[in-house]
Amino acid sequence: MANKRLIAIGEALIDFIPDKSGCEFYEVTGFSPKLGGAPANVCGAFARLGGSARLITQLGSDPFGDKIMRELAECDIDTSCISRTDKANTALAFVSLAEDGNRTFSFYRKPSADMLLSPEQMKDEWFEDVFALHFCSVSLGDFPMKQAHYAAIEAARKHGGIISFDPNLRFQLWNGPDELKKTVLEFIPLSDILKISDEELEFITGESGYQKGNIKAVYGQCQDDRIYLRR
Repeated sequence: MANKRLIAIGEALIDFIPDKSGCEFYEVTGFSPKLGGAPANVCGAFARLGGSARLITQLGSDPFGDKIMRELAECDIDTSCISRTDKANTALAFVSLAEDGNRTFSFYRKPSADMLLSPEQMKDEWFEDVFALHFCSVSLGDFPMKQAHYAAIEAARKHGGIISFDPNLRFQLWNGPDELKKTVLEFIPLSDILKISDEELEFITGESGYQKGNIKAVYGQCQDDRIYLRR
């Protein structure tokens, strides 16, 4: 895979991490801003392991967008395909932490800059060196970024890229669970690798357990045997 890149498309945002856990939001006295967003995190992990990563997203023309650009560059992530806009702000997410480490998110995305990234902004040359394209469901709502994903997947396929999909379910971002499930099922057939937890698998298939056969038997939409189950 010499000179090949992992490309991720989707949200890059600021996670505001609370100064204490095991309490309600109103009890938090301070938050620390941290670079977040699952696609950005995947790029960061891959770059740290010595790989070459590129992120496709859109940020607001604001200080939070500046912070994200700076920190991505410091992680050796290619930012040349990141757009900036003054039509919306950079996405924010305030996080609360339970005592067991489980997280609750409060998103500020109505809309955020990433949601407005359009398919017309995708460029074929961005994908010429792709070996894999990774994406999640957070940016697949009924806004332009969803169509940008379709364009990116088509371009990555054209250039021989593997398509990786992490549903990464965030129910509070959707009008209801049925809408989220329908959208996830739209994109499963387009993926080669499905990164999924056993809880997510049960939500998607309606079946308990995490065997590969569940999702293939119920929907028959995952290609070959390339399924990674995160437990």
